[in-house]
Amino acid sequence: MRLELIRSPTESFLQMLLNNIRPSERERIGSARWGAVGLVQARLIDLYWAADVAEKASNVVTALVMGNCPQHIQMLAVFGQQAGVRTALNKIQERSPQKLP
Repeated sequence: MRLELIRSPTESFLQMLLNNIRPSERERIGSARWGAVGLVQARLIDLYWAADVAEKASNVVTALVMGNCPQHIQMLAVFGQQAGVRTALNKIQERSPQKLP
């Protein structure tokens, strides 16, 4: 699992990202100005788990980012203010399934 935090994302970055998010999720994300975007790249099963952990840990919104190879590796975007996204990413990393006994 790979995690990245984008602080103060530019409009072009957000547009690139939104172009790869399903329309129904795009509507849920809305046109709000996000202070940060977290990116989580992993297997699909891990991303569903990470979305649940992120939204429970902080005031963030998550959406799957569609890519070229949906069978193997996909990406989750975590939208929110910087502190909220950082909290969500930290919780994902802390509770990562790879660390479970």
